[in-house]
Amino acid sequence: MITGFNTDIKHNEKVYHVQTEDKGVGNPYIESLVYVGGEILASKKTSYAEQLKSGVDDKWIGGLMEQQHRTMIAAIKRGRFDQPADATKNGTTRTPTAGATLAQDASSALAEPPTGDEDRTLDQVIIDYLASEAESEHLELALLNEIDFFAGSTVEMRIAARKSLSQAPIPAAAVEVKVISTVEPPRVIYRGKTAADGTATIRCSIPAFREGTAAVIISAQSAIGNDEVKQLVKRKK
Repeated sequence: MITGFNTDIKHNEKVYHVQTEDKGVGNPYIESLVYVGGEILASKKTSYAEQLKSGVDDKWIGGLMEQQHRTMIAAIKRGRFDQPADATKNGTTRTPTAGATLAQDASSALAEPPTGDEDRTLDQVIIDYLASEAESEHLELALLNEIDFFAGSTVEMRIAARKSLSQAPIPAAAVEVKVISTVEPPRVIYRGKTAADGTATIRCSIPAFREGTAAVIISAQSAIGNDEVKQLVKRKK
């Protein structure tokens, strides 16, 4: 089972907490929950049972998790959950085939007769968001392996640059790894580009810090935008 995602998003003076988890091959679905003040406002479940039969790896499942998590965050920012909790009902959907996206399911779903806001499911809310954002595809950066960043250590990480909606790989995206801290100026420790499949394996050394706090910023840039991933640097005990 893959480690999940947890993100706090502030929108209209409310703090929304988004939690996305993989329930594992024994219970194969991805679940995202949206909380406000400890109360579950909405949930989304996506099954990958059919894809499990034909064979999918942790990378594919992780990509599905991240895509669903990012979509829920974007929906919050668009105000899709501003209504009371009962305006968005729980839903379970089938997953697309490996390599496909939620956006591809949107085209068939949008052909269905429209329903009133009080009857809209969470799936329809997300489909509506994807349809409205179809023209604004941008780069999304993901860290593919679980890793701890310790001061004074050498790390190896694998990243992927993808298009936000189609999830197509972005080759030749410019990748940079920078360390920022409260005690030293920013320091670039890696520069490179993604391969044809949109991924890059990065090996670099984290500077040693005896005091203060530090973070690693992994960024990628391309013609359709840029994105970054931040990780806290830990000190060995």
